[in-house]
Amino acid sequence: MHYDLIIIGGGAAGLFAAANVRPGLRVLLLEKTHTPGQKLRLAGSGQCNLTNAEPMTAFSGRYGANGKRLRPVLNAFGNRALMVYFDELGLPLVTREDGKVFPASMDSRDVAERLLARGRQNGVDVRSNAPVTEILAEKDHFILRTPAHTHTAKHVLVTTGGASYPKTGSDGLFFACLEAFGIDLVPRRPALTPIHVQDYPYGDLSGISFPEAGITLTMKADHRRITGRGSLLLTHRGFSGPVILNHARYVAQGDTMTVHYLPGRDPGTLRRMLLELTAGNAKQIGTVLEAATDLPGRFLDCICLRAGIAPDTKASRLSGKELGEIARILTADTYEISGTGGFSAAMATAGGVSLDEVDLRTMESRRYPGLYFAGEVLDVDGDTGGYNLQFAFSSARLALTSGSLVSRGLSGGGS
Repeated sequence: MHYDLIIIGGGAAGLFAAANVRPGLRVLLLEKTHTPGQKLRLAGSGQCNLTNAEPMTAFSGRYGANGKRLRPVLNAFGNRALMVYFDELGLPLVTREDGKVFPASMDSRDVAERLLARGRQNGVDVRSNAPVTEILAEKDHFILRTPAHTHTAKHVLVTTGGASYPKTGSDGLFFACLEAFGIDLVPRRPALTPIHVQDYPYGDLSGISFPEAGITLTMKADHRRITGRGSLLLTHRGFSGPVILNHARYVAQGDTMTVHYLPGRDPGTLRRMLLELTAGNAKQIGTVLEAATDLPGRFLDCICLRAGIAPDTKASRLSGKELGEIARILTADTYEISGTGGFSAAMATAGGVSLDEVDLRTMESRRYPGLYFAGEVLDVDGDTGGYNLQFAFSSARLALTSGSLVSRGLSGGGS
């Protein structure tokens, strides 16, 4: 059968596109795994952080260097429009104090199933276990090959995702097809992933978190510095938490990371404060530090040991040099980066289809009219907090409601 539109990939962007096409058209969705929406069902630890309620003017700062270029995509179908859409779809949402928006059921499966059901209601033919192995362009249509069939379509929307969570089908293999087709790609790398460092000292403190910490990244290649601030988490193997995940896109092996457990304080000022607190103080240094910093006791014990001091040492016995070493670690704990958690631990993929390939007013390929891209397959990776799903939904919606697709009546235009 010749289709009006073929959607390649049944992830967040693909399912949202299927839910938004106009009923009565010949639309095919090809999903490589046995079940569409596998990664979506895992989103937000199974709770599905759909978007963020912060003002849309702040969104462009959530996507790294490409953020400003994405404004036409995000503003065309922003967070408020998305929340109205899901409410009209019969899926009420809740907004947490931190701005993260979830389905009221706190169950990602509800999101995937509602979108899949609406797509089928629109008449979309959803086929699982159908990986696309080749895409070809003819004068007025595209040819797509799977192991079992060959399909043709006037329009193709690529929503194959990146390379993170490969067990869900988001394994990045389709990039080889795009490269063979002649699409310009940016090298892929893990994003939203923990950072590993040389001589990591906190393997026994996994689970300890800091609501507010700072980091400074220094790039080995050009000595450029990037700073960040937010929640920090210690894991068995390295550093995690939002401040780490949001900056993993920038790092490479050999770069330097400095962690500030007491952001806003410098080593000299903290050393002088500790000299005053310990003078004539018979309490244990661990107890004094806990009262002075409000940091976890087990963590502070580790800091003392790293400084060569037993945590039960009387505070008054410590020298200025020893207190200075404690102050240095707490305010500027510096490591060489050995790598990141890799694609198996990454929540998103940096790199992908170059944004120069795409007209960001329509999501249509600049070189191949009728070919569209949406979601993580593009060189777009957002911060943690709902930004990646918002982009997936916004870009899929825009592909269907602007440019040649809307002029040919492919968009449903509503919920």
